[in-house]
Amino acid sequence: MADEHVPESLTTWRRFYKRSGLRHFVRRRRHALVYHAGRAALGPLQATSLPRALAFADRAADVVYRALPGVRRLALEHLAIAFGDTHSPAAREDIAREAYRNMARLAVELAKLDDIRPRFDEYISVEGWEHLEGVLAADRGAIAVSGKIGNWELLPAYVAYRGIAIAAVAKRQDDPRLNRLLTDFRTNNGVQVILRDSATSAKETLRVLQQRGILAMLLDMDVRVPSVSVPFFGRLARTPVAAAVLAVRRDIPVLPAFAQRRPEGGHHITIMPPILPPKSGDRQRDVLELTRRFNEILEDQIRRHPTEWNWWHRRWRRPPLPNFDLDATAPQAVASA
Repeated sequence: MADEHVPESLTTWRRFYKRSGLRHFVRRRRHALVYHAGRAALGPLQATSLPRALAFADRAADVVYRALPGVRRLALEHLAIAFGDTHSPAAREDIAREAYRNMARLAVELAKLDDIRPRFDEYISVEGWEHLEGVLAADRGAIAVSGKIGNWELLPAYVAYRGIAIAAVAKRQDDPRLNRLLTDFRTNNGVQVILRDSATSAKETLRVLQQRGILAMLLDMDVRVPSVSVPFFGRLARTPVAAAVLAVRRDIPVLPAFAQRRPEGGHHITIMPPILPPKSGDRQRDVLELTRRFNEILEDQIRRHPTEWNWWHRRWRRPPLPNFDLDATAPQAVASA
């Protein structure tokens, strides 16, 4: 979000925090804490039943949510942007609290995935699987786009479980132990991991598509990769452009896909019909329009499942970008995807 109505002293502190290296130090320490907490929790979680572990996750999330005023503030600010006067302050507070519980449940499900996998067909229901089969039957690769909503880690793991080659683009964590833990989890579940800042990420990305595989990407984050600014809940938001660039330049379909929680437990995966890249003759306009369409789909999904999205991510933290140069952006977008 922009620094409107923020005292100059606070703005100065933020600039110093970002430029001094202190931010990276704090982030590394936070990731180290997450790693140690995760390792310490693995044993007890794996020793208890899934229903009890999920109930514990809810209680633990409530405690942590109350203990982190910064998380609450960001979540409530962003909920106000998204829903404004259509939701009361109490309703927005409930959504923020439930969203934090969703994150805790996601962590438990990852820790318990060895128990869940043998009953995947019971724990997960699927709608739209024929769309995935259709693009594969056409002997074409595809890009699967999603967001940090529901259990986005379960989605590629389930696709791999069904015997389909899938690679997921991922951010390298600041703590190498946490990075290794997450990478091992994904690869052990049959998902190829492409770290977007690696020297070989562009080659790996193109290889997946050349081999007619599925390339999975999350798009609902303002991260330091080639991006364009398109509307998201009524405000322009920087949105990674790699998925649209690859789709337009290689003429391949895009499959929006989501894994949402079911009231009875488990998840319902929805795979939407493929979006074919536009062919207006102006590739730059096509990339912009395709990215705009992705955000519309993500926003609609979040509106229908608001308690399952990461509301504390700084989605509008930076001002909109001016027009982008596709020829300059495309190679970096593929390399950073």
